[in-house]
Parts: sequence; C-alpha cells; structure tokens
Amino acid sequence: MTPQFPPLDLHAHINPKIRPIDLERLGAVVFAATRSLDEYESVKSRRDQVTVWGVGCHPGVEQAQHDFHAERFGSLLASTAFVSEVGLDGRSKVPLFEQERVLDSILDRLLAAPRIASIHSSGASNLVLDALERRPIKGAVLHWWRGDHTQTLRAIELGCWFSINAAGMKYPHDISLIPIERILTETDHPSGDRVSSEPRQPGSVVDVEKALARVYRTTAESIRRQIWTNFARLVAETSTAALLPLPVQRMIAAAASQYHGCD
Repeated sequence: MTPQFPPLDLHAHINPKIRPIDLERLGAVVFAATRSLDEYESVKSRRDQVTVWGVGCHPGVEQAQHDFHAERFGSLLASTAFVSEVGLDGRSKVPLFEQERVLDSILDRLLAAPRIASIHSSGASNLVLDALERRPIKGAVLHWWRGDHTQTLRAIELGCWFSINAAGMKYPHDISLIPIERILTETDHPSGDRVSSEPRQPGSVVDVEKALARVYRTTAESIRRQIWTNFARLVAETSTAALLPLPVQRMIAAAASQYHGCD
C-alpha cells in the first residue's frame, strides 16, 4: 500500500508566537524561515510536531545582517536541521560585500555541519553560485530561483536543489530545465503565494503540485510522492533526520523505503 504523504512546504514565514495547534491544523509539514538570529532564538525551544524552524539571517534585513555573529550562529545551528533564510539580495540596502561576508561565514559553518539550507538569490544568482562553488556545501536549496538557463544548469552541476512556489510557476519553461529529482515545493508565504488559487497559508502547495504535474507530464499525486522521495534524499544527504520532529522522521522513513524500493 502506498503511504499517503501530507503537503511539504520547504519555505514559509510564520509568526513566531503562533500556537502549535494552529500549525498542526494546516495539515502539512512546514519549514519556517526566520529572518534573524534573534527571531530564531525566540522559537528554538519550541517542540512543534510538524513544523521545523530555521535559523536565518535574511540578506534584505539590515539589522539582521549587521547583528550577525558567526559564533552565535554556530551555537544555534546545533538545535535545528534547517537554515533559512540566508543568501544574497541584489536589491538589498545592505552592501553586497557585507552580505557576502555573512553568507561566506554561514557556508563555512555548513561545510562542517551540513543542514537543509534554503538560500535566497534574488538579483544575485551568479554571486550565490560563486559562493556555493567556493564552499560546496551539501543541502543547498535555491528558494524561488530565477536564474537564467546557463545559471540553472550551473546550479544543477553544483548539486543544488530547487524549491518552487506559485509565483515561480509563472515560468514553466524555466522549471522544466530542472530534473524532477531536484524539485521541492514551498509557499514562501506570505510573498510567493500571492498568485495562489488555494488558501494563502503555509503548507498550501496543492496548486504548485498541479502546475508541476503539467510541466513534468504526470499527476499531482505522483508529484507529491516525488517531492517526498526528493526530500528523503535531501535529509540523507545532510544527515539531519535526528534533528527533525519524530512525526516528520517517520514520514521520511516511509518516503525513503519508497525510493529504496525503486533503486
């Protein structure tokens, strides 16, 4: 019997004060991106069952960038499987050289302690790929990727993963360049799901799954299974299963048995 997997949202922004029961009612596994070390500090003691909180330092948030401290980041890293939101932003008020210094420091830590890392690259696709080439971490997920054909092929060569939201599905040809084995789903709530026809909430990726099914000429159900297979491989690549909530670990084990059965 094929296991039934819930929706998987690899990048959403959530109010840190939300009640655990409200997150469980979403009916999805959600990876919650924080924008600063302080924001992550406020949630790191939470024990949500199906929500994974990431430690982040958003390149577009000036205070987060200025307050970043590598030692503190390394200490917080021990408590989570997820790093997000980090990266570079070509439109940020923070000078790019400062953003690059922070990102390089984060990548240095991830070389030693791999995590699922959701990486922002708006307006800075080549610079992000340059950084990943200098520091080839495991588990790099390019969130809301808008690189061109050449950049996308380069990212694939570097072993990157790609998380796709409803806004990204406006460019199906670009998505079709990405191997289906490297695709994951996200909402980037409340920004990346503005065009979504589904309820605008974290975990609501059904419309993305349907759009991906059209691109890859399959069914939405098959896409859901593929996403979980991909996710299980990502977790194995980064050796982060033990840092995830137990219910999520069980889902990963089911997904892993699914892809091992196909090997």
